[in-house]
Amino acid sequence: MSHQNIDIQEQDLHAYIDQQLSPEKVKAVEALMQEDPKIATKIHQWQQQNDLIKKHFSHNQYDELPKRLNIHRLNAIDQPKTSFAMPWYYSMAASLFLMLISSMVGWTLHGFSDSNQQPQLSFVNSAISAYEVFSVEVLHPVEVSVDKKEHLVAWLSKRVKHPLKVPKLEQYGYNLLGGRLLAMKKGRPAAQFMFEDKTGQRITLLVSKNPLYNDHAFLFKNEDKVNAFYWMDTNIAYSVSGKLQRDKLEALSQEIYQQINSNDTEQLARI
Repeated sequence: MSHQNIDIQEQDLHAYIDQQLSPEKVKAVEALMQEDPKIATKIHQWQQQNDLIKKHFSHNQYDELPKRLNIHRLNAIDQPKTSFAMPWYYSMAASLFLMLISSMVGWTLHGFSDSNQQPQLSFVNSAISAYEVFSVEVLHPVEVSVDKKEHLVAWLSKRVKHPLKVPKLEQYGYNLLGGRLLAMKKGRPAAQFMFEDKTGQRITLLVSKNPLYNDHAFLFKNEDKVNAFYWMDTNIAYSVSGKLQRDKLEALSQEIYQQINSNDTEQLARI
């Protein structure tokens, strides 16, 4: 049965994350993720939230209830025949205790989230900085020009240690100018490809191996007038940067994402 014939609802996406779908629907959801990056991004974000919760509450202290709260023990306790009102200060103390616990859990998860976001924020900030530095260059915007494209991509692929693909953006009015080698943190090399339209508007694609960046969601960052979309594919990080409106840059980024993950895209170098 083709996945197009299977109706996928939002509850099916949640069931997919919880591994509660039939094999047929699992295939249908995964096919839908391949076709629609927005759905893939949503699922990746939910999976990350689940991972954070599991990581925080995985300690064995949460495996079973304390003995004092065992249901059989509670049932065995003789309840008073006459009811009485709990003193107000007991209720207030209980409320304050619950507020304190909620704040501690929230802040702990916040800490996990900030820690997980550091590598990708460092990556996209570097991509935006590189765009700001080189996109304004008149004589030397790139290190190797497009007339030496085969050499450029083979060289950058070897340095990044990953076979690179250069997307074709002519249908959006952008032509490849060339590219350059950049340095990221801890000596990791990165490849920057620059594209330009007829008005002189430029965008860049930055590619780098980033083993610490483990968030596969399709994310957005704005820095002053520069917008950037960035994502992770296995252990390769990508960022598309430019002074374009968010929706236009998102369309370009989606196109680049599709081409990089398509077998039909021209692969310009292999290692």
